[in-house]
Amino acid sequence: MATDGPAADFLKPRLNALVAEAEKNGFAPDVTIAVLIDLLDTESFGVTTPEGEDE
Repeated sequence: MATDGPAADFLKPRLNALVAEAEKNGFAPDVTIAVLIDLLDTESFGVTTPEGEDE
């Protein structure tokens, strides 16, 4: 998994802002990150897999 490059450059400031906003609303950063990881691990976000393949 790439943690640098154009995609990371695009996403990192947005994720940092999201974590900061969640913290302002009373959520600990580690909780926010855990929820984001869980959501990313369980949601398809519109990505479809060919029929018969697991997500």
